[in-house]
Amino acid sequence: MVALAAFGAVVSSCHARIPPENVLAGRQPARADGVGNAPQLTDGKLAPEGADWNAPAAAILGSEQAHVDFDLGRAVRIDAAALQADNNDDYVVAISDDGNSFRELWVARPVGVPGLRTRSAEGLAATARWIRLTARGGDRAFSVTELQLWKGGLPATAARPSSELLAARVRTQLCYLVLAFGLLLFATREGSSRRRLALLWMAVVVAAVFAVAAIAAAWPLGARELSAARASAAAIVLLALLRGWDRAHRESPHRKTVVATCTFGAMLAFACFYNLGRPQFWHAAKQRPMFVHVGDMRIYQPFTKYFDELRFDGVYAASVLAFVEDERGGSLDSVGATHIRDLRDFGFRPISELKPEIAAVRKRFSDARWAEFKRDMAFFHAAMGPGFLNSLDDHGANAPPAWVWLARLFIGHVPASEATMTIAGLLDAALLLLLAWAMWSSFGLLPMLVAMTVFGATNVYQFGTNWGGATLRHDWLVLLGFAACALRRQRWVLAGALLGFGTALRVLPINGLLGIGAPALAWLAVEWARRRRPGPRALLAEHRPAARVLLAAAATIAVTVVVTGLLYSFGAWGEWWSRIKMLNEGLTINEVDLRMLIAGADQSAAELLRARRPLFVAAQIACVLVVVVVARRRRLEDAMLLGLPLALVLMNTVNYHAHFLFLLPLLGARRGLLSFAAPMLVLCVGGYWIDLEPDFARRFDALTALVFSTLGWLYFVALRTPEPSSSGATVAPPAAP
Repeated sequence: MVALAAFGAVVSSCHARIPPENVLAGRQPARADGVGNAPQLTDGKLAPEGADWNAPAAAILGSEQAHVDFDLGRAVRIDAAALQADNNDDYVVAISDDGNSFRELWVARPVGVPGLRTRSAEGLAATARWIRLTARGGDRAFSVTELQLWKGGLPATAARPSSELLAARVRTQLCYLVLAFGLLLFATREGSSRRRLALLWMAVVVAAVFAVAAIAAAWPLGARELSAARASAAAIVLLALLRGWDRAHRESPHRKTVVATCTFGAMLAFACFYNLGRPQFWHAAKQRPMFVHVGDMRIYQPFTKYFDELRFDGVYAASVLAFVEDERGGSLDSVGATHIRDLRDFGFRPISELKPEIAAVRKRFSDARWAEFKRDMAFFHAAMGPGFLNSLDDHGANAPPAWVWLARLFIGHVPASEATMTIAGLLDAALLLLLAWAMWSSFGLLPMLVAMTVFGATNVYQFGTNWGGATLRHDWLVLLGFAACALRRQRWVLAGALLGFGTALRVLPINGLLGIGAPALAWLAVEWARRRRPGPRALLAEHRPAARVLLAAAATIAVTVVVTGLLYSFGAWGEWWSRIKMLNEGLTINEVDLRMLIAGADQSAAELLRARRPLFVAAQIACVLVVVVVARRRRLEDAMLLGLPLALVLMNTVNYHAHFLFLLPLLGARRGLLSFAAPMLVLCVGGYWIDLEPDFARRFDALTALVFSTLGWLYFVALRTPEPSSSGATVAPPAAP
């Protein structure tokens, strides 16, 4: 009874004329397909808020095709609905008059807090006899503890508004906050009186207070509201830059107001990236949120610490054996029907077929190392709960040996625990803040603020709010940023070393090196067109800084490969390369690259890509030519940045790889900041509507189209604003602030 009262309190409102009645109370399903424990949906028993998705009170829906139907016996009015279900999926309530043709009545959207969570809706005003419940999207682990449909409105247990109304208020107040900043920016100018500034800033403060109050009332925020906050941060910074646009005003803007506005937007975006400070991961054993990204670290912590034994194929096999020894008396047969990823070839096989491989991985460990491995894995067992075995279906760890060496410095010599993993996760935040300072020193305050806004406000990473709670997920991004700063200050060797090490860590930074070589390629093409045949000395004399960068990068890569090869064997690099080739053979749902743009993510994508191969190759050639032409006379830091998007063209990149886009506003550091920042900020704002798409395949389809449209806009701007310097060697570095 207490649970039912709490359930009603979350979703209550008062309808005085018609007594509320739950028309599904105690009703048995008429049909159920692929749903376990379907009668529990209407038994009035709920799990505690935040309980595991597969708590005993939950009915499990096995797939998106699973459904359960209820026959009300006659047409009944439905005014409101409420359910408690897993947090990160869509749950669809559909209605029918004949039990055959169903139409959607209400979709319970995901919320941003782990576990079983309550959602509700009012004002449905429908009449139906048949009810169908299905699920879709999310992580495809579907569960519902209770479904209630109310005639006469939700029960008036308390006066708290529905969760949907509270969420809508958050989005509304964020809109008012953006408008308040717009009023402040465009109603002030350089020389405005203090009284005018104070009044307009007061309006911003009031809007911010109302936004904070709305967020507090709806706390914790759902994914849609967090996406709205990211879009608001980008919109605020875009308004600030528009105020400084020469064509948008006759009088100069109030510079301190512009800077303060951009600072607010950057801070809000960065806070959104870290989920506004709220832990977004769940500790199943302790039944509370935590900061550790166990889904990521349960792979990369053992991979790093026990690389000598696990290599690239053993982390899942060893995890299964450690689990059954601790939880099932050592019997692999007890979990034999569970399917896991075979990391030798990425096949999906039952554990019963992998017994020889599991035994072979165990032989790589000494008894002491195995005992240590099991102690570490015990933390992940407890933190992930029953979902631990089901998590062994990803593609494992695919970082090269160079990353293993770096990560071992931080997580390779400590036990796995909530404390150690939380502290290690702070490393990425510290690196990002250090990069912000470096960009401020090298490119200026406003370009840095715009870049950090795009970093936090973009939605390209998609899975969860962020990679916070994981360790060294952003190392290569930070190295790219540092390399741009070094190029800006004409530290050619340092820039090459940073790009070389970044390439050894994640490969993708090699596209920055292609960009650095682009001006030299353009120069050679022009010389050949003029019937000149310059030799290596002439090329080196004309592009000596670029040559120094490329040589430093090549030397760094070579040294890194040799050192890590001596540490872990050179065969480890061969194993890694074989894995990368296997990963790139097939299309994945979360790609953001030219393959996705050409072929999409449908089941026929592979066939479409083969049929459209000439178009694909022609597009690759065209994109490379565009980069060469646009980078022809640009400074090396700009050429590097212009080369980075080639990763989306020449490589098979997934969504979080595209996060390097946050560096592209730095192209406008010397002039035309708005021109280069606007496409990226519009990308961030547009991401809000993409996040509303529940189908992941369609979401990444749309995201890919938006990203390439944004890049097309950016390169068009770059083509119209050529630089007078050919190599960057003759331009003095900026002074420190």
